[in-house]
Amino acid sequence: MEPAYPQTKPLIPRWLYVFTPHKLGSGLTSTLMPLFIVQVMGGSVADVGRITSLTALAGVPGSILWGNLSDRLGRRRPFLLLGFLGFGLATSLIGAGRSMTQLLLFSVVGGALGAAIGPVASALVLDDAPEDQWPEQVGRFNQIGGWSFVTGLMLGTLWLSQLPPRWGAEAAMRGLFLLAGGVALLSLVVTMLWLPEPRAVRSHRQFHPRLTGKLAVSVVERGLFYPPRMLYFVLRPAFLGQVRRYLKNTLGRYYLCSFLLFFAINVGFVPFPIFLTDVLDASNAQVFLITLIKSTTDALFYVPMGRVMQRRQGIELQAQASAVRVAIFGMYALLSLARPGPAGLIVVGTVHILTGVTWAAIAVSGTATVAVLAPKGLEGRAMGLHNAIIGAAGIVGSLVGGHLAHGLGYSASFGAGGLLMGMSAIWLWRLRASIPMENSEG
Repeated sequence: MEPAYPQTKPLIPRWLYVFTPHKLGSGLTSTLMPLFIVQVMGGSVADVGRITSLTALAGVPGSILWGNLSDRLGRRRPFLLLGFLGFGLATSLIGAGRSMTQLLLFSVVGGALGAAIGPVASALVLDDAPEDQWPEQVGRFNQIGGWSFVTGLMLGTLWLSQLPPRWGAEAAMRGLFLLAGGVALLSLVVTMLWLPEPRAVRSHRQFHPRLTGKLAVSVVERGLFYPPRMLYFVLRPAFLGQVRRYLKNTLGRYYLCSFLLFFAINVGFVPFPIFLTDVLDASNAQVFLITLIKSTTDALFYVPMGRVMQRRQGIELQAQASAVRVAIFGMYALLSLARPGPAGLIVVGTVHILTGVTWAAIAVSGTATVAVLAPKGLEGRAMGLHNAIIGAAGIVGSLVGGHLAHGLGYSASFGAGGLLMGMSAIWLWRLRASIPMENSEG
């Protein structure tokens, strides 16, 4: 099948930049939502977990509907415009919300409409190039989106450090939501100017082995932050049959271990921004800065971790990264009990560099491990199921983590996250003997 666009095109197609305003808006608000719920709306950390889970669940039918309609109708632009419009308007309305009910409503609507962006963006990236160019295309897409997100975090940090003394904390936070929504809506304009409708649409995209390392970044990040798209696979008719078949082998055991791993990550990290402000007296700008440290470290270490995997098993790397995260959660638990105040922020900022390094290791190695364990010719389906498991773990973990921190304290959520991470690390280490060495060969 010929590519959707002419082959005489620049190294980086201009249309890839239509996602930049949206990713900037996402970066501006990625850490803002839990702070806004607690500080402005008067909610609790349990409300943070609840709204996170419900928003993700609202995106499940939206992701399925928009992705399938886009394939069936052979159209991309209308659904991408819908997603940008839904995300931008919902983000702006959240900034103007006056009650927790309104906040939940706007978040759910934004989740349902914004869910169109994920599947349509993925389809566009692959529609645009022949299969032998897919890895490079996906890599460019990840790079542009990742650094746009980091730039949004940087701008959010500056905004919350400079404006609250002049406007007040509430006005500054509401203004940042309005700014993020407005910036995200610029993707509508850029899409209409730079993105023509593809000449050809690939309604059935098969797995390409060279995509493994490139997909690790987008797939696992979406599993943690955009689980609705991942749950698409759970609702497919063949899902239960796949589960029964895979549970009988090493791949099935790895699936279960992955659920435990990502459940643990969410249990520990969903309350994290509120822990910083509540226990360590961090300002909102400092919370953004700490998140920026982690996200920048992610971006810098994805490629080096891919090189490390050329010399060793992915599952071994994942087990070691999980073990390091046990110590990270343990440190956070101790800080929550000691309540050291602002001095603890120096410790957290330093430790969060390790959080970014370990995240890069977990993200890259997980996808590669599934590719090695999957039956030949069924790698794409196996990855889809793995993504669904990550998404389900994220939704459930967010809900549990929020309620655990609210009912028993932050030390309980960090302690539970650390304990579950330790169990995951041991399980992964034991599974490595059953994993072929193919992913460690150059």
